[in-house]
Amino acid sequence: MTPVKILLVDDEADTLQALQLGLEDEAYAIFTAASRNEGLNRIKSEELDIVITDLKLKDGSGLDLLAYLQEQQPQVPVIIMTAYGSIESTKVALRSGAYDYLAKPFSLADLKRIIAKLVEVITLRKENERLKLLLGRRTDAPVVIGSSPSLKAVLEMVEQVAPSRSTILLTGETGTGKEVIAAAIHKKSPRADKPLVKINCGAIPENLLEAELFGYERGAFTGALKQKPGKVELAHQGSLFLDEIGELVPAMQVKLLRFLQSGEYERLGGTAALKADVRIIAATNRNLEEQVAKELFREDLYYRLNVITITLPPLRDRAADIKLLAYYFMQKYNEINSKAIEKIDEQVLTQMMTYPWRGNVRELENMMERAVVLARGNELKMSHFPSLIAGMEGVEVSLGPLAGSSLAEIEKRAIEQTLRYCNYDKQKSAMLLQIGLATLYRKIKEYQIEES
Repeated sequence: MTPVKILLVDDEADTLQALQLGLEDEAYAIFTAASRNEGLNRIKSEELDIVITDLKLKDGSGLDLLAYLQEQQPQVPVIIMTAYGSIESTKVALRSGAYDYLAKPFSLADLKRIIAKLVEVITLRKENERLKLLLGRRTDAPVVIGSSPSLKAVLEMVEQVAPSRSTILLTGETGTGKEVIAAAIHKKSPRADKPLVKINCGAIPENLLEAELFGYERGAFTGALKQKPGKVELAHQGSLFLDEIGELVPAMQVKLLRFLQSGEYERLGGTAALKADVRIIAATNRNLEEQVAKELFREDLYYRLNVITITLPPLRDRAADIKLLAYYFMQKYNEINSKAIEKIDEQVLTQMMTYPWRGNVRELENMMERAVVLARGNELKMSHFPSLIAGMEGVEVSLGPLAGSSLAEIEKRAIEQTLRYCNYDKQKSAMLLQIGLATLYRKIKEYQIEES
């Protein structure tokens, strides 16, 4: 991610240098200006995220910079610093649109706290804009949202296997996005300009599945008034996605195995051997090895399907992606329902981080759709998520007795227990503690917290 760009404006060289050095360890991109005019030029030449300016400058006022930004770049927040701390100057700065106000002398920790809060808002806004762009594109390209290590590993595997002709088996819990990954594999393959045909093996009655998969001839059964091609034929030179492959009955397993071995099949009611060039992508939420051991799934078919396996992580193991997915679905259902919801309450996002998500991404999408449809304001709040509230009953992190403990001891204990509760997932822990990720890393180092 591009580092947050911060402009510091102060005509006192020592102050400017101290602020620059104090903020550089936070991985921000820091720019400096020693006057009003220099600051204005920097604002015009750089795409800044935050401006921190002294109120009194030798050639003008920090309020001049604030006024320019309010008119030209209102999305850029401004923090005003001043040694002339008074109620009146505070009121003027805040009335003029300043995000916050610091009276000199102030601690670097106070400034960092304000910036950390702003960075969360800025990061969310930028991601929001990116998701709006994705939703605005008229394309059927699959959208994979997230940047967690477990999802990145899946996407790296997709890139590696997509160009091949090999059969792919996608495994994972229900709702983890196997169909989206199947579409991504197809789109990145040499077959991308040919059809991706999908069939859910568990949703079609047993007596109709063969006809759906391989097609049928006229008169093959009552009501078969004309010949109909099956999914295999429609997918010729493209990809065939067999969802819920673990639901296939033994008779269909035999027929599918024959097709995988030879590329040949027969329409129901026909005798001619037909051929199709199809890349198979199968998916299941079942453990096929256990099914084979119980003789519910053919071993030879399992090995034909299990050439390359990609296991999709459950949402509870993708904590870093929950906020991104929630905002993506918010924008999606804003578009569908002509809504203009802008924000999700922080309490909702915090609760989402520890919710079990038994239905995974699909459950999150359903939850977000319901919330968007029922919401009347421009913010989604806990009251819009009854399932989330019910699912969180009884979930808490106990900190034990606090009486007699110093604030530092309480803070250390809270961080230690939250890290343990979240299996040392720092992104998730930071969300629960309601602090920035950089702050969490700093506290771990400060308190010498061991990670195990």
